[in-house]
Amino acid sequence: MAESIADIRGQKIKELVEEMKLYNNPKELEEMRKIMRKNVPLSMRGYLLAYLYMTRHEGTGHAPAQQKTRPQQDERRPAPKQAPENAVSFYINVGKASKGTAKELAEFVCEKANLKADDIVTIAYKPNYSFIYIKKDAANGVIEAVNGQSYKNRKVKMNYSKEKDEN
Repeated sequence: MAESIADIRGQKIKELVEEMKLYNNPKELEEMRKIMRKNVPLSMRGYLLAYLYMTRHEGTGHAPAQQKTRPQQDERRPAPKQAPENAVSFYINVGKASKGTAKELAEFVCEKANLKADDIVTIAYKPNYSFIYIKKDAANGVIEAVNGQSYKNRKVKMNYSKEKDEN
């Protein structure tokens, strides 16, 4: 009975594994492994191995599929804004993990601090915290008004942010 393609490939892969075990420079393999872990997402590593096998050992390397062009950063979403000169930057211990949105957070701060929506210049909404940029002329008393309040069952802590954290 003739062997199937899958059986032949399986046997060749087993041979490659044995060959790899006998490779005389394990440090080189370890370095390459680290490079792969750094550059290839876990979910893609098996596909990469299959692709390498197909193109190097079977000669079935077809021309690569046309590369999808990703939109530039500014086309996908705006880059995080730097604090404008007319704004004060605040740190707040509320972020995406709080199961809210940046808009809801802005509305919360506006309500508690008696601000208008356009007093908030922008929000950098991070996984566990946020930076809120509020117009300088409206920033007085915001910390006192918001600190200690409850947002999505979480006690809010708000402070002036440090310059290094504004990015």
